[in-house]
Amino acid sequence: MVVSESESISLSDGRTLAFATYGDRDGTPLVFHHGTPGSSHLGALLSEPARTRGVRVIAPSRPGYGRSDPNPNGTFETWAEDCRALVDALGLESFAVAGFSGGGPYALAVAAHHADRISDIGVVGAPVPAHDGGPFGPLVRFPRLLGVAFRVGAVVARLRGDRVVVDQLTDRSVDDETARIVGRDFRVGLSSGPSGAVRESRALAANWSLSLPDGDVTVWHGTDDENAPIGPVRTTYEDRPAATLREVDDDHLGSLWSVRDEVVDLAD
Repeated sequence: MVVSESESISLSDGRTLAFATYGDRDGTPLVFHHGTPGSSHLGALLSEPARTRGVRVIAPSRPGYGRSDPNPNGTFETWAEDCRALVDALGLESFAVAGFSGGGPYALAVAAHHADRISDIGVVGAPVPAHDGGPFGPLVRFPRLLGVAFRVGAVVARLRGDRVVVDQLTDRSVDDETARIVGRDFRVGLSSGPSGAVRESRALAANWSLSLPDGDVTVWHGTDDENAPIGPVRTTYEDRPAATLREVDDDHLGSLWSVRDEVVDLAD
């Protein structure tokens, strides 16, 4: 069962936080974090394995994406509080958390700040602290130009279709439904403007610290990932005994597709 982004809650400061639910609505909860840029629609990639495993995938759109109001002063920590407000509103006493790509550090922040509520955690293709600007290079130093780049990307995706988005994330051949999900995720993420993508891209390129919870963390990362190269990932996690790095013989989006069953199993 796939449910579009049609639900939302109001946060304490008046902002709206939108989310979508996939899989089994009565299942064990997993909060899934989309990439940068992106939206709740990426959670649809987990819909089928979630349905068959009895898992309820809750996929929020972070501030500035889709129908979620922007937070100009947003940080990893403020997102952790937003996410807690969401699970409180849904009545969840405990939940697993996962994040893909730029959503990985945000998922880790939730787990670190609310360890008492977390049952398991995993990240896929997630960046680690770096100072080279990531996939957006020097543009992160110029937020207006970065915003223009995202707007142009959204226009190109709308004109040329879903495959142009997929091609930025993987070299593998994907079916039409997967391409539709990925393309829609990108377009919806930027539908209200590039504010969320700009803010997150700059945050991930800045001097930030990797938040890790006390419990075990599974890190899946593609050996052919060009968006977040595996070298720095290996270095970052080699001295962190609570983190298990599982290298995947695939690229960025391909890794998520390859381990989607295992990601859903975090909720077991």
